[in-house]
Amino acid sequence: MSVSIKSEYLSAVISENGGELTSLTAEGYEWLWTAEPVWQRHAPLLFPFICNTKSKGYTVNGVPYKLGNHGFARDSLFTVSEECESSARLTLCSSPETLANYPYEFEFNVTYTAKGNTLSVQLEAENKGNEEMPFFVGGHPGFLCPFRADDGGVFEDYDVVYEKPETVTQELDSGIHTVVENGVAIPVTRELFKNDVFMKDKPNSSSVSLVSRTSGRRVTVSYDNSGCIAVWSPYDDRANFICLEPWASAPVYCCDTEELTKMPHAIRIRPEEKYSFGFMIEIS
Repeated sequence: MSVSIKSEYLSAVISENGGELTSLTAEGYEWLWTAEPVWQRHAPLLFPFICNTKSKGYTVNGVPYKLGNHGFARDSLFTVSEECESSARLTLCSSPETLANYPYEFEFNVTYTAKGNTLSVQLEAENKGNEEMPFFVGGHPGFLCPFRADDGGVFEDYDVVYEKPETVTQELDSGIHTVVENGVAIPVTRELFKNDVFMKDKPNSSSVSLVSRTSGRRVTVSYDNSGCIAVWSPYDDRANFICLEPWASAPVYCCDTEELTKMPHAIRIRPEEKYSFGFMIEIS
């Protein structure tokens, strides 16, 4: 099942499956990736992992566990806990199934709010257990590229544009690859994603945009720049979309341990404590 919300400018559809945004339309056009076979998702929520460890396994106080890439929230059934014309809140709670793979009791909420040409997404994790809870959390929205048929362009007619100059690198087996050095705009090409995702931890910028050089249209994702911003698309000619991914912290694979309680980038909250992380998607 799904829930729909709207403002005077845009409409959004959110599925109870994964609490995932599945449609974002403005002026009668879809802006979100349509989950075709090359990547069968739209905008998954990442919790309690972002990415994964090298072995795909981890430990908690020495006890081994396994989580799929990006955790289980994206494949879990949420319930709609609040709903009005412009906003909806969906909730996921720990269960015997989640505890088998992540031994912490929690409540995880996502609230979507449409206002003007902006959709805000607020993620909230609450520790329902009796010990400190470490986790990772973030968003993974994918946007059509090109935006629409009358945009007059193709995949390569777009730029990824940061709010402020950034130096972005990738650590490869062959050495350090520089994606951009003290720059703002990165031209989109298929080769840009040959080495998978590129990210900037604690960026100067509080927003990043996907911009059409042909029409000037753009989608902008704004976020808390104390975290991390990632950009990804599959290295595949069928992948006519780009993901602008706001993460609350650097991902799991940036940690030098597979012991969750010792991962330096994990967020930690005490019993009964809540943690919130939000981002906004603006269409213009």
